[in-house]
This record gives sequence, C-alpha cells and structure tokens, in this order.
Amino acid sequence: MRLANVFCADEVGALASSYPIQAMVSSQMGITNRTGILISTAYPTLNNPMTKEIDVAEKIIRGEEDIKTEFALLYRPDNPKEWATSDEELFKANPLAIEIPENKDFLIEQRHLAVISPEERSNFLTKHMNIFINGDEVEQYVSEEDLVKCEVDDGSIDWNGREVYVGLDLSQSDDNTAVSMSSYDFSDNTLYAKSWAFYPKMKESEKTRFEKVDYARMTEKGYSFACGDTVVDYNAIEDFVLSLENTYGVKIKGIGYDKWNAAATVQRLSNYGYQVIEVRQNAFGLYEGTKLLKEQILQTKFAYEENDLLKENFLNARMVVNAQLAYYLNKKQSDGKIDMVAALCNSTVLWNQDIVDGNSTIMSYVI
Repeated sequence: MRLANVFCADEVGALASSYPIQAMVSSQMGITNRTGILISTAYPTLNNPMTKEIDVAEKIIRGEEDIKTEFALLYRPDNPKEWATSDEELFKANPLAIEIPENKDFLIEQRHLAVISPEERSNFLTKHMNIFINGDEVEQYVSEEDLVKCEVDDGSIDWNGREVYVGLDLSQSDDNTAVSMSSYDFSDNTLYAKSWAFYPKMKESEKTRFEKVDYARMTEKGYSFACGDTVVDYNAIEDFVLSLENTYGVKIKGIGYDKWNAAATVQRLSNYGYQVIEVRQNAFGLYEGTKLLKEQILQTKFAYEENDLLKENFLNARMVVNAQLAYYLNKKQSDGKIDMVAALCNSTVLWNQDIVDGNSTIMSYVI
C-alpha cells in the first residue's frame, strides 16, 4: 500500500472540524519528509481549523514557539481595523495589486462598496482582506465616557405634556424586570428617558451579594422597586405602568414589549385601551431602535435623569454584531443585568418608526 508523502487541503477555513487534516497527518506517521499543505482565504467564522493554524504560525513568528518544520505565508493586514481607509493594509493582503493596476482599481472599488453597503462587507473582509470575522461578534454597547455626558440632575426633565413610548422587559418572575419610558423631542432631536427595575423583595440580599449592586440603596433612591416576595409581583408592575400618565403628566403613545413572559400583562394593558406592540428580539426587530439609542448617546442628544442602576445596566450591556454589521443587545453575553436598557430599546424601536415615517430630520450614520 502506498501512503501519501504530500497532501494538500484547500479552503481549510470552510471545514467544520480539523478531523480530515488530522487523519492525513496520522496516515504519514511512517513516512520520511512528510508534507502537508494547507491553503485558505478567510471565512465569516472564527471556529475553524485554519484560524488554529494561523495562531500557531503567529506564535512562531513572534518567537513564542520554535517549530523548525513549519512554514507559513500569511497575506493579511497588520491593522485590520484600518481596512476601510488604508491602501497599505489593502496591499498587505493583496500584494499583486501593487504590480497590476487593474487589480488595484478593482479592490479599491470593492472596498468602497463594502464601506457604504453592509451586505457587501463580510465578503470583502474575508475574501479580499483575509480577515476572519465572527458572524456574531460581541462589543460593548456604549462607553462610560459617552454615557456620563448625557446624565442630567434628578427631576430636571419636565415630563409634563410629553408623548412617550413605554418599553417593557418582563423576564422570569424570580429575576429583574424593567419598565422604561422615552420621549423624542422633534424640535431639537433629543431623546429623553427614565427607567425603573423591579425585583422580588426576598431576593434582595442574594442579588446584592452576587451582582455587587446595593439594591436596597437603589430602591431607596427610586431607581428600583422590591415587589413580591420570592417572585416579582406582575400586578404591581402593571399598576405602575398604568400610573405613569397621572404621575408624570405624559401621554403614552404605545407600549413596546418582548413577548417572553408578557402575555397576561400585555392583555391587561390592552384592556385599558393602550396600544401594545410586540418588538421582535432579534437583529431584524431591535437593530434600528438599538442603533437610534446608541447614536443619540454618541451625539449627546440623549438625556436621562441621574440613575446609578440604569448607568450600571448600560455599562453591562454587550451588543451582538452580525456579518451585516447589524446589532442588538444580548443578555447572555452581557456582563450583568441589562433589563432597564433592554426595556428602553423596546421603546426606542417605536420612536425610530415615527422618525422613519418622516417626523424628524435626525441624522444617521454608521457606527
């Protein structure tokens, strides 16, 4: 039986596992001068055999490993974040473009399309820049530096007469639940917000210990409410929402909600005559509202009354970014509770629809 002295695997980044490569390597155990050649462009996933091979190659380049039998030729940018602006990084991934003008012109044209069209970006980054990307990357939603610029003194926002959308995030009955209301001022394109958290009273000490948040102080300050014993009292939350118009003098335009655990509450609010709107909890349903809130914060066109718990939720929040660069908040991948921000995003989804319908001149840009 003749064994393979040399094997070649192309597009290794598309393999689901390294088993085929390992099998070929094992078959060469008794062969002198055994050789394996692995070739691949990048792919929109970080979990594939090629990324592992590149990690080994980079360790050798940096002197962290000393493997004499390894040879690697990597055409990729040193500073991937400069892919949209740097010709130097473009040439590192495409050295022939330096010698062939037609290639250079084509790549610059494709780069421009990738900048202005998110749907083109994944293919350009992987196939022309050799940048492996995660189909769903996780990033911090907003920075503390940007957020603190938007904080105003408690009671300084005049809510009387404002139209608001209310957002609900009704989680499991033994966990935090949140209510947020927001108002968009079309005269100066400013978004105003106020949020509250609700939690079971008997879980207060446990939550304080594990979450490192002083819930007793947060409740004393009015940022949260302890309602119910071992589970949240949804009737108290519903009563709170029903009291907002009288308490703050606002007019509720609608209530956006995540359907999880919300059926009974939504039915009751609907029975009182409120328009209740389900907000789909994925990139399609949440992206525009999540983007609107982020942009308002970055432009300092967002104002929230001093609220340490809301601030903590914002800083905990992590957003999932898909291959089309759409994003939304993800509770499982965040660094703590984000219920108040999730509820706020449910309300800004509804404001974004009003803006799309032509009620504002708000500027939008890619983050």
